[in-house]
Amino acid sequence: MNRSVDEIETIISSFGKPDRSDYPELDKYSRDECYRDFFGGGGLYLAVEMLRTLRLKLDDLVLDLGCGKGATSIFLAKHYGVQVVALDLWTSAEHLNETFKAQEYAERIAAIQMDATQPLPFPENHFDAIFCMNSFNFYGGTVDFLKHLLKHLKPGGQLCIGSEVLSSEFTEEQIANPPPVYAFRLPPPNEHVDVFEDDFKKQHTPGWWHNLFQASGLLRVEQCRELENSSVIYEELVRYEHEHHIDPFDVQICLDQIEWGRSNQPRKTLFVLTATKVS
Repeated sequence: MNRSVDEIETIISSFGKPDRSDYPELDKYSRDECYRDFFGGGGLYLAVEMLRTLRLKLDDLVLDLGCGKGATSIFLAKHYGVQVVALDLWTSAEHLNETFKAQEYAERIAAIQMDATQPLPFPENHFDAIFCMNSFNFYGGTVDFLKHLLKHLKPGGQLCIGSEVLSSEFTEEQIANPPPVYAFRLPPPNEHVDVFEDDFKKQHTPGWWHNLFQASGLLRVEQCRELENSSVIYEELVRYEHEHHIDPFDVQICLDQIEWGRSNQPRKTLFVLTATKVS
């Protein structure tokens, strides 16, 4: 931590970049649009990887769970012609609806602000698909939550999650004495947040999530994989944040995590899991 600007730029100069030719879906998107207004790693690169696994049809109804500032909801409506319910805990429905109206998607996207762990205001078997990027690990790691959520998904409908994940589970020693790169306090006014307990201990590995979904008896896992290019997607995010002076603290801690993960486990990575609701 507390590297100088010169040190940061030297490290970042060695970073790779995602190959845009691998993402034709993003041909008309600027670098800003790929990373702006996203929480967590991956940006639109992760969204595209997730959406490639879904069998969406025109006018399907999709729940964008933990939609953040609504960029994924707009991407869904724009490229797949689906109807979207954009649900988030932290972004107000008023702000989201203003965003959707400004982008001329108000007729296709409706916003709700609420806690996803509370009773959801939807009929049973309501959605054709549920899309959840960079938030499921915070609240979704139990069979009870899957039961709570999946009653609103049609039989045969798909649940797709994509997020930051770990390359291996923490050892007992690491849980007792967490690696400093994963156990730190945020700057004020969020210094009370225990990042290790509230975030990294809940991330797990792709295999852990596969086992949870499959063992629930509610889902049949179709795909569960770590992204091969997750490291360069992360590196590009850190470069973007540094160049645009976005969250200098996050840039510093991400650099620490990247460097630590090159010779230690677990390292941060990205994954996609898609499963079908059992009839």
